[in-house]
Amino acid sequence: MAKPAQQIPQAGAGTASALQQALVRLAQPVRAAPSGSADSLTDAVLREIRETVLPREITLCISGRAAATLTVAQRRIAGFTLQDSADPSSAAEDPEAAAQLFAARLLVLQAGGKSGKFSFRRRPCPAPQGAGTCSAGTLAAAVAAASGGRLDQFRARALPQAAAWLHCPAGSTQMRGDGPEALLARLDAVRQTLASKASRPASARMPVPKPDCLLLPVSPQLHILAASDGGALLLLALPPEAARTQAAAWASLYG
Repeated sequence: MAKPAQQIPQAGAGTASALQQALVRLAQPVRAAPSGSADSLTDAVLREIRETVLPREITLCISGRAAATLTVAQRRIAGFTLQDSADPSSAAEDPEAAAQLFAARLLVLQAGGKSGKFSFRRRPCPAPQGAGTCSAGTLAAAVAAASGGRLDQFRARALPQAAAWLHCPAGSTQMRGDGPEALLARLDAVRQTLASKASRPASARMPVPKPDCLLLPVSPQLHILAASDGGALLLLALPPEAARTQAAAWASLYG
């Protein structure tokens, strides 16, 4: 659920100064940013989101070439399209799903733009309508989660296509998930089945579980993908074509 809008402070000397700085910044359509590290790219994108109130289409250039286009308004990002990508720029109307989708694309840019200087070009645009949006803070948290490990990266990539999901961290009984109750019940049934199989003593010395990915056809309209790594388990309810796509993505990530 989206966070309530923050109360706007009354105008004062500090507000006037901040407004003046923002006007000066917006009057400069192109701004170069130092490229000393990959993290500076993420920091700069997050700063753009935090400082943009009026609707803006922001083009991110790396080494002088357009790399991505962001749609930002009211300090929230509503679109993030990589150059020459056919993927839609927005996600469903859910801040967490939008953050995970945008974080995955930001990590792609971060990985490919380590050696290039970057800059931003801004221009006014219509206010985004019906698009999934998230704040800079939510996006930063999604980037941190997606950077944690391969299963976290896979989760950030796959969740926007999932009708429901469950994530069971290693060594913890606290599960996270989202989706219709009926689908969550199916995912939990699969989780319990996998947990019961894993608890059966196969030998005196149990090997460390290897990363694994199972694709379970449930119906012609629904497949369940179960991915595990280091004791953590991710369960996704997906349309068949999306399930096959994500299974291939898992194999590429872990291959």
